[in-house]
Amino acid sequence: MTDKKDNKPNLKLLDGGKSNQDKTKKTTAVGVELTAKQLGFCKDIVGMGGKKGMTLVDAYRNNYNVSKDIKGNSLRAMSSKLRADVNITLTVNRLLAQKDSLQRMQTVSLGEQIIQDLLAFSKDENITDSVRVKSLELVGKNLGLWTDKIEVDNKQDRSSADIEHDLIGKLNAMIKK
Repeated sequence: MTDKKDNKPNLKLLDGGKSNQDKTKKTTAVGVELTAKQLGFCKDIVGMGGKKGMTLVDAYRNNYNVSKDIKGNSLRAMSSKLRADVNITLTVNRLLAQKDSLQRMQTVSLGEQIIQDLLAFSKDENITDSVRVKSLELVGKNLGLWTDKIEVDNKQDRSSADIEHDLIGKLNAMIKK
């Protein structure tokens, strides 16, 4: 471990990782280790916290130190390369699934609240009868009690003469009533 010429020890400075560890703190996001910048990139793409999702380039600019002089093509290539990373893709897909699940739960809870309010209106005697009836009508429509769609079970091929004959018979039956 000493140089033969100077009899001095040959020392090497090893990095213990403490200085770089602060810059690249790893965060575990749903089982995938990502740096804080990578996780921020994923969250910006998805648009967490009620925000609209960003483009890849905007998310990259937002999370990485990008100089103003960088060309658009280079920036698009770097952001696209980062997005193609397997861990980034998995994290973005998981965040999208979480966001979708949260939106569905919020929609369901909002729908339940509306139904409860409509039912409360229908029972309130201080509200006019027309409002009470309308609230019950809306609850019924929500439950599918009244459908505007007519389903036809008979899907046989019929000639126009057969259809005309059936229509005339139905019209005659309606007139007699």
